[in-house]
Amino acid sequence: KYIDSNYLFQSAGDFIALNAWLPEDIIDQVDALNQDDSKILRKREGEGYNGPKALGVEYNFVPEGWGLPGNATELGSLLYDKGHYLAPHRDKWRNLNSDGSLTGDGMRLINFINHTHPTEFTFLLDDEVKTFEPRRWYAVNTRKTHYGFSFVDGVYHMSCGIRFGERHLEETVQWLKQVLPFAQPDDDVKGVICTRN
Repeated sequence: KYIDSNYLFQSAGDFIALNAWLPEDIIDQVDALNQDDSKILRKREGEGYNGPKALGVEYNFVPEGWGLPGNATELGSLLYDKGHYLAPHRDKWRNLNSDGSLTGDGMRLINFINHTHPTEFTFLLDDEVKTFEPRRWYAVNTRKTHYGFSFVDGVYHMSCGIRFGERHLEETVQWLKQVLPFAQPDDDVKGVICTRN
């Protein structure tokens, strides 16, 4: 059996603060990227189907120094102003095949760059308010209902996907071992002689 997103979220919870960070000048970097069409895969602007939504920009590469593994997917920014929202929804992260097998396992990473207090931007996961540390990446179980509301202008969020599939597993596992706050080295000794006790 190999690690998958279900095991990770069952072991560590649905909202995991990672030891991975965006650089201090990330807002300047995002603004520059959002002006360079050669770096943009797709863009969503303006009104959504039921009201004002954030500007969403998905990039076609993963910049170095952003605390992410090279196999991150769907890396993008969401820019909110007062009154913008993230409508309640769940993400699908596995495909159920006709033979009953599951493929396409992964998880969502989310980073609130600024305005992280719930009075500025309120984010709910499974109807519980979550507070992010600025510029820190979090593994979030977005298969649970999540949504948010912006009460101020100029809110910057980032998100991306991380895959556990066969061709991504080794890189994902090596990255997780570096950024999970509770990860221990392979030769860690458990029990009575554990040096962590």
